[in-house]
Amino acid sequence: MELFPELKNIKVPTEKSRLWKDECCYCFDTPENGEGLFIDLIGLLAFSKKYVQLNYQKTHHHLYLNFKKVAIVNEKVTSPTIENGGEEKPPKKLAIGVEGGFNVEDEEIKYEEHYKLYIFPDDKFLELSDPLIPENVRECCEKIKTLNSQSRKEEIVSWNAESVFPSAFAESIIQLDNNTKKIDPKGPWRCDVEGCDKVENLWLNLTDGFIGCGRKYADGTGGNGHAQEHFNQTQYPISVKLGTITKDHADVYSYPEDDMVSDPLLFQHLTHWGLNPNVMVKTEKSMAELELDQNLNFEFGKIQEKGKLLENVFGPGLTGIENLGNSCYMSSVIQMIFAIDSFQTRYLKDRETSFKDITQDPTQSFEIQMSKLAHGLLSGDYSIPLSKPSKNANEESEAATQVGIAPKMFKSLIGATHPEFSTMKQQDAHEYLQYLLEYIERAERSRPSWIQQTNPTRLFQFHNEDRIECGSSGQVKYTRRLENILSVPVNLDDATNKQEVLQYEETLKQQNGVRQKDQEEIRPIIPLVSCINGFVEPYRVDDFLSPATGAKTFSLNSSRMATFPEVLIIHLKKYTYNADYTPKKLNVFMDVPDVIDIDSLRGRGIKEGEVPLKEGTINNTKAPEPSFNQEVLDTLLSMDFPLVRCKKALLATGGKDAELAMNWIFEHTEDPDIDIEQPVNNNNNNNNNSGNNGNDKLFVFNPQDVDNIIGMGFTDPQAKLALKNTNGNLERAADWLFSHIDNLDELVAKDNASTSSINPSLIPQSTTSLQPVSDGVGKYELLGFISHLGNNVTCGHYVCHIKKNNRWIKFNDRHVQLSEQPPKELGYIYFYKRQ
Repeated sequence: MELFPELKNIKVPTEKSRLWKDECCYCFDTPENGEGLFIDLIGLLAFSKKYVQLNYQKTHHHLYLNFKKVAIVNEKVTSPTIENGGEEKPPKKLAIGVEGGFNVEDEEIKYEEHYKLYIFPDDKFLELSDPLIPENVRECCEKIKTLNSQSRKEEIVSWNAESVFPSAFAESIIQLDNNTKKIDPKGPWRCDVEGCDKVENLWLNLTDGFIGCGRKYADGTGGNGHAQEHFNQTQYPISVKLGTITKDHADVYSYPEDDMVSDPLLFQHLTHWGLNPNVMVKTEKSMAELELDQNLNFEFGKIQEKGKLLENVFGPGLTGIENLGNSCYMSSVIQMIFAIDSFQTRYLKDRETSFKDITQDPTQSFEIQMSKLAHGLLSGDYSIPLSKPSKNANEESEAATQVGIAPKMFKSLIGATHPEFSTMKQQDAHEYLQYLLEYIERAERSRPSWIQQTNPTRLFQFHNEDRIECGSSGQVKYTRRLENILSVPVNLDDATNKQEVLQYEETLKQQNGVRQKDQEEIRPIIPLVSCINGFVEPYRVDDFLSPATGAKTFSLNSSRMATFPEVLIIHLKKYTYNADYTPKKLNVFMDVPDVIDIDSLRGRGIKEGEVPLKEGTINNTKAPEPSFNQEVLDTLLSMDFPLVRCKKALLATGGKDAELAMNWIFEHTEDPDIDIEQPVNNNNNNNNNSGNNGNDKLFVFNPQDVDNIIGMGFTDPQAKLALKNTNGNLERAADWLFSHIDNLDELVAKDNASTSSINPSLIPQSTTSLQPVSDGVGKYELLGFISHLGNNVTCGHYVCHIKKNNRWIKFNDRHVQLSEQPPKELGYIYFYKRQ
């Protein structure tokens, strides 16, 4: 056989090429495993040795670059790398790949990279310097060596997007010529204010070299605020936190901008004061780390079962997942769903068939990546001890004790089309779980023909029964919708230890809000059963347009479960909002039983004696002619706008602001029906949920109001729907959003659908189109739970505990241990399996 049969098909890749070289497409082998990885020179995909033949059978590609990484003796990090003839490199903006934990004594694992050309099926290796290798093949191999893998490129893009912004003051800083002051890069440092003894949390002002202590932390530690006072006196704008300065990063704060910033000239500014970042090491926690401390220290102690020596465990089903950079939310969700038998069977049983018969790019095949993930977690192949526990650059908590898996391809595939899950930011595990279940549901509709198992997401699905009672007529309406997660409220009034909490809070006040070092924190204890019961409690909704009376009134709404799923997921609404709409966490302990009986939640439809809410009874009611503010109308008419346009503009904008109405006219000048009289319709409300039913085109939005609501974390369609339902009142719109927060997407979808029909609110909702689901008794046993540590769901850390073979196992990234006292009281999402 010709040695290089596909020579003409070899192209040198570029920066835009999609290259995978750090993970096998079919398993979780890496360049560090065995013979390393074999990178297809045409497809630019990597395979472990055992899967090269499979790729060859599919593609007939012969040529591969063998990439192998060999660990060398660990060395202490003693000095920075000096390049370019001794010139020291300034700190780089990106810090990807550097140690993210807090331990300056960590050892750095170094690798030697080995590359060879591999020819299949000849099983022949050639050194890249071999003269037999054609030049274009050699160029291709050399380029692959230098290019970043796809996962690495995505990290860099995400990291750039999320980094702090350069300060507007950085380039205009004029540093004082104070040659007498040079600061020792190794310390020790002390606050420059006479009488201040602070030697930590110190900030160097880049203008005059003043070292001042920072602000006091919430727990009473920290500084005396002398750095802030110095700015108030001098107006010198930027300081850097000593102890966080390394060649890759430093905490920089701008007082005028009141935010963490970056300084493009930081290296220059630091060397002015005798500080060389290339020889400095991290000795203090960054502000991002300190932000989590107050809750993390307390909660992490419970999660870690402080004071107990927990046993590391290994074997099938006990595989950890490497933290890929704030990806613990994903890992916890994945561990939980693959603890369920149906998911294991669905993605393991036909794994080899799927690998063989799916011809799609394996990195883009959800079926292949899920099957690969199932085998990686359940086989035990990667649940093997590390020779020495270590931390990678991204892990927030413990050192890994096992090899584990790094599902970079899976994360890339699932997050590719999602603006948040494609980033390196921490995310809400509940939102990710919901997103993943929907992703699986879509994938199941086009799954391979040889798959015979049931769609595993059906285990979680149930029919929710919604009841609306008209406040005036007493008539009721029942509808059903499909759900897969039961979200329940956490009500502090349900606490079983109110008196103890009040006493604790009073003691804190006497201590100026600072908890003493050995003082136990007392949190409200909330029974999970109370939260479940709170789910069925009726709530009042105002501004309900009753089809029965044709007038506005209120409604009493409530929900129950019409069916019970095989696996019940309970999500606690532990995260709420302050008055200024900033997120906050309810710091509570949950009283969580191992067995629950929720049969009392079952909804049974309309009851004897109830009268169905009559739909369409106001269909023939003639609406009154709208009235207009004559002064505003005259102002518009004086501008020579036609009367019909003026009336339309006033109807759309609330009728009180001539300028707003004028802008509406200009924006809709090209509308084909701009000069057609709009018929008056009395049925403007889609019950209590959608207030402009088809009149979106006539409603103009104040852009500033929309931006303000989006700034609270809502989407553009949600913001506009809220404003429409509250006639443009910003304050009421915010209240409306929070009162409908659990079904906003559904309301937006209904509102969008309403634009294509005249009176969709008058069409009775049907439940016959709902997908059938399994049903059974409402008695469940706890299978596992996901805990969150941190102040809100978009920061902190996630850990999950799963009951396997009557033993509780803690999964914390690549640290898997037996749990003696699983902290059920700190759970965020609970998984119960029907008995």
